[in-house]
Amino acid sequence: MDTSTIVWIIVAIVVVAVILALVMRASRTRRAEAHRTEAARLRDEAREHDRGLREREAHAAEADAKARQAKAEADLRAAEAQRLEAEAERRSERADEVRSARDERLRAADARDPDVQTDDDGYRLDENGERIDDLRGTDRRGNDDGVNREAGSGSWEGERRDGVGTERQQG
Repeated sequence: MDTSTIVWIIVAIVVVAVILALVMRASRTRRAEAHRTEAARLRDEAREHDRGLREREAHAAEADAKARQAKAEADLRAAEAQRLEAEAERRSERADEVRSARDERLRAADARDPDVQTDDDGYRLDENGERIDDLRGTDRRGNDDGVNREAGSGSWEGERRDGVGTERQQG
């Protein structure tokens, strides 16, 4: 082999080595660029995911605030219901007291009235001698005695349901 062949072989090897180096470098550059593009895409996805996460957190916070507000309103309604219940109980007790006082006055009036038959406690008796327990004019068996005894303002008038007045009391 002569020297010029050896030189050409060396030149060819150097050219192939340079071409290989350039190809490898271009390949590395393309791979790095692909990695950069992939990294940018992943960052964009992360930002989009973060935006969605913030929206979900905002919706969750809003729902939590609405739930707290609804619970506070329900607590207020429950407190108001308890107050109204206590008021109703108090008024019911007062109505029972007034009703009892009215019944006592009616029994006292019946006991004094010579036209009304009563027992020793002042309760009216029907024509059979049985106690009429309530002021609607019914005896214990629920028989109607025909007298309407609605309480008025300090006085009452017993009137038969057929419209004929049977008794009149001033209390």
